[in-house]
Amino acid sequence: MIKKIHRFFYAWIFLTKLPAPPLPRATKEDWGRIAPFFVLIGFIIGWILYFISKLLTSNHVPVLFSSLLIVLLWVLITGGLHLDGVFDTFDGIGCREKERKIEALKDSRIGAFGAMGGIFVILFKIISLCTILLNKLFFVILIAPAIARLIVIYSFTFLGSNNKNSISANMILSGVKKPFDLFINLIVFIVIFFTYICLSDFNSSLTILGFILISFFLGLAIAHWLNSHFEGHSGDTYGAVIELSETAVLSLVVLFKNYF
Repeated sequence: MIKKIHRFFYAWIFLTKLPAPPLPRATKEDWGRIAPFFVLIGFIIGWILYFISKLLTSNHVPVLFSSLLIVLLWVLITGGLHLDGVFDTFDGIGCREKERKIEALKDSRIGAFGAMGGIFVILFKIISLCTILLNKLFFVILIAPAIARLIVIYSFTFLGSNNKNSISANMILSGVKKPFDLFINLIVFIVIFFTYICLSDFNSSLTILGFILISFFLGLAIAHWLNSHFEGHSGDTYGAVIELSETAVLSLVVLFKNYF
């Protein structure tokens, strides 16, 4: 039990920049068993953003400024780790030769395609959050980080990985139990979100369920596209999957807002 608690906090340290208690030095085996906690940590990030969003709205902070603050907090919580993956991934997409694509992923510098990709991701998040806050659809902010991390666990389980992966990505992938870890994360998602639905006053539960399914399959499409484009995932593309899946969930609600 103590080892599982430690591994939860190793996952916490890996996925966020939030404080953690003192921990013993993690082994390769420990890093390899942090995958079962991805969705749970996604929900914790979502709850923080959810309550901040409600606080800003209840205090009548202008919507556009509130959206900017939420995106800023989102980046600060994760330390920009996944956004960095977006920059590198789009730089790779902008290259034609396979070798150059892999080099772009490993290059710490941001190129033109990476900058454009990152800017559009941030803009889509800010604009989508404006719609979410105006319509008080706060549950979308709660589920977006969890769905995105569930998609990454799916990628760990069913999609290929690049041979030139980072050390941290290789350590995590080395211990993933397929499909057990995906099943655990799926159960966590179902239990937490449906508990939230039951405790909340929703009149459109079927619509929300449909929205979640469409969001999930949209995230799968993103994961498969990047996997096909780079002939396997890497640490950067896993980060891009998280950011692009979050953005897709937030953007999708703009189209669905009249159905809630």
